[in-house]
Amino acid sequence: MRMIRAASTVLARFLLSAMFLAAGINKIFHWHETEKMLMNVLCDWQSNTGFSSTAQECFGSLTPWAPLLLMTAVLFEMVGGVLLLLGIREKLGASLLLLFLIPVTILMHQFWFVEGMMREMQQIMFLKNLAIMGGLILVILHGAQAPTKSEGFSGSIKLP
Repeated sequence: MRMIRAASTVLARFLLSAMFLAAGINKIFHWHETEKMLMNVLCDWQSNTGFSSTAQECFGSLTPWAPLLLMTAVLFEMVGGVLLLLGIREKLGASLLLLFLIPVTILMHQFWFVEGMMREMQQIMFLKNLAIMGGLILVILHGAQAPTKSEGFSGSIKLP
């Protein structure tokens, strides 16, 4: 039973980190395209926040920082993904991934600004990211190591 728990924990860490590692590597290999996409998203936000000159100025001022924002995003994705995958300081890794995922989810999956099939697709991506955030929060709270009998694991959930 202990072997099944350990293997399941490794699989769970792999499944949670794989998307972030693959996306980080993709951003590195397609840096200029990703940078353009980020600038386009910031411009979209700037145009969609016409009701607030402060919001427009904010998104407009972020556009020149796109390369630094992208570098930070890749760093959080790669470091967080590797830490979580290897089970080394996995709570820190999950925290980095969560800090990456919160602004990305809001900025990139703005289903409230679009219509039709694009709205449905962006809403699904937004909700998928919320589900992943839930998994990362669980890792932050409880870690991603296989529990042992000595740690009080009895196969059931114990409430505080």
